[in-house]
Amino acid sequence: MNRLAVAVCALAGVMLFAPIGRAGASDFYELQIYTNDTVPRGHLMLEVHSNDLVAAQGNGREELPVYQYHNTFEFTYGALPWLEVGQYICTGDLGDGHYEYAGSRSKVHFSIPQTKSWPISFGANLEFQYMRRAAVEDPLNIEFMPIVQGSLGHFFMVANLGFEKQFSGPGTHNGNGFGPAAAITYRLPGEMNWLEPALEYYGEFGPLTNVSGFNHQQEFVVPGFNLYLNPHLEFNFGVGVGLPGTLQGQFVKGTIGWLL
Repeated sequence: MNRLAVAVCALAGVMLFAPIGRAGASDFYELQIYTNDTVPRGHLMLEVHSNDLVAAQGNGREELPVYQYHNTFEFTYGALPWLEVGQYICTGDLGDGHYEYAGSRSKVHFSIPQTKSWPISFGANLEFQYMRRAAVEDPLNIEFMPIVQGSLGHFFMVANLGFEKQFSGPGTHNGNGFGPAAAITYRLPGEMNWLEPALEYYGEFGPLTNVSGFNHQQEFVVPGFNLYLNPHLEFNFGVGVGLPGTLQGQFVKGTIGWLL
């Protein structure tokens, strides 16, 4: 089976689960790990994110609401060698049986060039969200996400430290929320260097002034892989599982990116 066939089969796996929903406060419109890499200057990256819950359950104290599947279309332009700007168009079935527009997001993502030669490099992502109230409880917010990454041999590690401020909805007066994410990957050597097994983590801890107890947090681990089929095509696939004791659910996620 060649590389393109692997990608097509994996995408089919994502779409197979597409009619099944999503749960909770985690952001199932955009489940991705940001690195300090940016789109090359003058180029455009087109991506499709499909994030779909396969099962949802509570923790004995709280039940998760179930929503429908989501597909998000991302357009990112390399403005400078270390800076990119992007736009997200979010769509999904919002629970009434109709697949429709769910809202939009705009981002500014950059690396700090002076740190590229260091063992650990730094960057950040700034994102403004303006979603429909039918899609999310808190439709208007801004997120600032510092990025820290490093590598050791074939291993690559990155942490996203997301701080979020709500401007509308029930979370408006709760202070700044904290949602960390991280990933560790291993690029296979030799002729298999186009395949990269990965383990991702996504968490939602709630407001920093009143962090939720463990039983009311959402924390997922996502084993999966990245495919680098050619210099222009990237693919990510993973299956997420909620950690025991937290607000749980299982989901599949996939992303296809094409660099123009």
